[in-house]
Amino acid sequence: MAKRTDSEQLDEAVDLAMSHPDAPLSQRLAPRLAALLRIAGDLRGLPRPEFKARLRAELLAEADPVAALYGKPLGTDVADITARLDELAQRRQLAAYDLETALRGLPAMTMRFLASLNVCTVGVSRFGNGASHWECHSAGDELLHILEGETDVVTLTARGPVRTTVGAGSLFVCPQGFWHRLEPRSPGTLLFATPGEGTEGSADPPRRLPQADASAPALAACDLRAAVRDLVELKITPETTAAEADAAVRPLTKLGQCTLGVVRYSGLHPWERHPDGDELLHVLDGAVDLTILGDEGPVHATLPAGSIFVCPRGLWHRPLPRPAATLLFATPGATTEASFAEDPRRDA
Repeated sequence: MAKRTDSEQLDEAVDLAMSHPDAPLSQRLAPRLAALLRIAGDLRGLPRPEFKARLRAELLAEADPVAALYGKPLGTDVADITARLDELAQRRQLAAYDLETALRGLPAMTMRFLASLNVCTVGVSRFGNGASHWECHSAGDELLHILEGETDVVTLTARGPVRTTVGAGSLFVCPQGFWHRLEPRSPGTLLFATPGEGTEGSADPPRRLPQADASAPALAACDLRAAVRDLVELKITPETTAAEADAAVRPLTKLGQCTLGVVRYSGLHPWERHPDGDELLHVLDGAVDLTILGDEGPVHATLPAGSIFVCPRGLWHRPLPRPAATLLFATPGATTEASFAEDPRRDA
């Protein structure tokens, strides 16, 4: 039988120590290897990643409640971005995010990640006067909702650059696979929903462009202020029909599988859920009391004007405006289910 190398002996001893953390360390190693094993023994008591993430969140909550819920400002550091994405993946919160609070103290050219929406990360950013880098999202469309200021979005197509001016109160959806960048006309802030996987960036104009533009949506801004100006309020009662409800909704554009649109309504909305995707709700005016039926019972959240909420796929939820509210929504509507039951989980 071949004699085991020092490396093999140490590997075996470390594996044994990690799999049986309460067992005494092996005494059968040579002195020079035993010293290394003692170091491994000291390290095996370190907390697991889940514990460290929970401890970090609790410490942040005590030191800075805003950072605890909204995350710290992010620049271009990959490690910081990855850590925040991991945190969102581990702790999906059924919470409303006030955009004014999220933007408070945010330096120019930085961002905050707030929540996950299907393949996208939802967050806020503050832009200055300088142009951003070029970027392209191969995994999906990107939503840019300008809250303050004004910017041009330059999109590179096979037919040449397309420049779209997007002002405060307007939104723009950049189609999947198109290179684009922001060229601000003034400093401002924005709400974004960006697909992270497969995202590419470049400081210089890229050479690779989409080969076919025929199926691409119009590269135009949607003016939300104009869209809600003449909205008819839907007053929901037990006699409200589906046709009346559909007529009150104003679709604007698409964001991947979601329909982006606006609606103004009052009264108790029926329960609904979306098995195929998450839903984004952004309260433009008024306020909404939202009830979500989670795994551990009902969760209640209040959404004032200027706040957003992401309802995870498959969860029953019901909004109650106070007394009326106008919402921008991104809803995966193809398989939406609705119920007027007291508890749709029991009566489905």
